[in-house]
Amino acid sequence: MKRRLFVLSAAIALLAWFVLFPAPVCGQGNTWAGTSLAQMVEAARWRMGALRVNAALALTNAGYDTDIYYGYLGEAVPDYTFSAGVPVQVLLPLSKKIVLEVFDSPQYVFYLDAKNERGWNNIFRGQVHFAFDRFYVQAGGGLSNIRQRLSPELNINIRQKEDSLNGTILWQASRVTSLALLYGESLFDYGDAEFGGTSIAETLNRKEDYFDFVTYLQPSPKVRFFLDGQYGSYRFAKEASSFRDTRSYGVFGGLEFIPREGETRRVEGIRGSISLGYKRFDIIDPLLLDGSGFVGAVNVSAGLLEKTTGRAFFSRDFAFSASSGASFYISTAYGGGITRLISRKISFSYDISFGRSTYPDAETGGGGIPVGIYNRYTTHSFSLNVRLARHLGITFLSTLGKRIVDASGLERNRNFFGFSMVYGFAAGAISAPTRGLSR
Repeated sequence: MKRRLFVLSAAIALLAWFVLFPAPVCGQGNTWAGTSLAQMVEAARWRMGALRVNAALALTNAGYDTDIYYGYLGEAVPDYTFSAGVPVQVLLPLSKKIVLEVFDSPQYVFYLDAKNERGWNNIFRGQVHFAFDRFYVQAGGGLSNIRQRLSPELNINIRQKEDSLNGTILWQASRVTSLALLYGESLFDYGDAEFGGTSIAETLNRKEDYFDFVTYLQPSPKVRFFLDGQYGSYRFAKEASSFRDTRSYGVFGGLEFIPREGETRRVEGIRGSISLGYKRFDIIDPLLLDGSGFVGAVNVSAGLLEKTTGRAFFSRDFAFSASSGASFYISTAYGGGITRLISRKISFSYDISFGRSTYPDAETGGGGIPVGIYNRYTTHSFSLNVRLARHLGITFLSTLGKRIVDASGLERNRNFFGFSMVYGFAAGAISAPTRGLSR
């Protein structure tokens, strides 16, 4: 009993010290990642002694969905729904060079009629940042337990648990050149989820490991180029799916546009990133077809006119199939949009996106499309964003979606009409090394 009281008293004293005493100044070092880390700490909205906090109350996607199962059950299943969450980010500078970061986002998802779709989600991650003179080091991990739409192939809510570890070492070799080694590990578990008599856990429970070696060149404060070589390993947990164990090899090149802090322009500059490359998907079982080809991820925006911004996105990568009978497929999505500032507090946006799934020929009898599992998407999105107060905003949403189910052209529609409201501040982020293609 005395020991427990001593531990509790020590914990309370330590917390009080961090809250009541001023924080050490966060050092930047001489790396671009360290500089970005210092900016994130300084930009945090609330301060309590050493602690820096960002937090928000978020009511999202509150409205009417014309088919929550997007045609997978044949008949449309309409329902009213909303999600409510409280994302919180805590930053604690332990010294001039070390910052501890913790993020947690509990969320409740509600459906009026489909009670089986209701549930709690949570995403947690913690990491520690070291910003030394010529080196930036980051290590951390996360736990997530979320019910979300699984993939373009199976676009219905499936509960996914993920345990992850990650680490980064970056060396600033010169003012322009830096080198980074990245590691990422994820363990996926789908519990007892089933679809069409198929156990999702049997087909998708797996462990993924990634190793990346990246070279960065930053000739100016506005742009950073990179070249990334990646090795990936995928090992399936269930014996029935062990034949799908895979290795991947990729080479990616691209660039990141860096926004200038405090910069204001009549016409907004270019923002975002471009990553394009080649990946080989090598299934260890020699009886199964391997995959290889062009992959990429693009997400950029730029001012077209004063008060008008355009954007474009593209993604293409390999993904493991959950229900088609094929080992994998290639998921491709692309589109664009435009935002117009109507007044100082109101803006209107329109986006259009297209998506499709492509399967390997040899595993499907040469046709390339498993029977009944052909998906092509077209989605129109409209939004009106209104800033009601300094830290309060509401967005009215309308989404019109169409899914072509198979080669016959059978269509399924899913539309959503509603709103989202957020009070507070989103979690800050740093411009840190990431994989050429983030999963």
